[in-house]
Amino acid sequence: MSQLLETERLIAQARAHISAGRKCIELKQPFDLRGLETLIAGITANLSDMPHEQALSQRNTLLVLFDELGQLDEAITKLHRETGEQLRQMSTQRQANSAYSNPSKG
Repeated sequence: MSQLLETERLIAQARAHISAGRKCIELKQPFDLRGLETLIAGITANLSDMPHEQALSQRNTLLVLFDELGQLDEAITKLHRETGEQLRQMSTQRQANSAYSNPSKG
């Protein structure tokens, strides 16, 4: 039974990490996913060692966790896309400024 409680604790911690990550993304602050990866690895290891019925009892909680992971992934992808677009705009602007300040002689 302690393995079941440990798994539930790890899932709760993973959800807290996801929530913190989403908050960091909203604030456009960096965050480290290694802690979340470690928790997911622990959850996976615990589930694989549990009797099938105990592991199956975590199904609904895991579905919520997977949904939250998907939302985090979407938020990261969106931020990545926005950052890439901002960098492209800055590069284009820098090229235009450079061309304007150094007209070619002809």
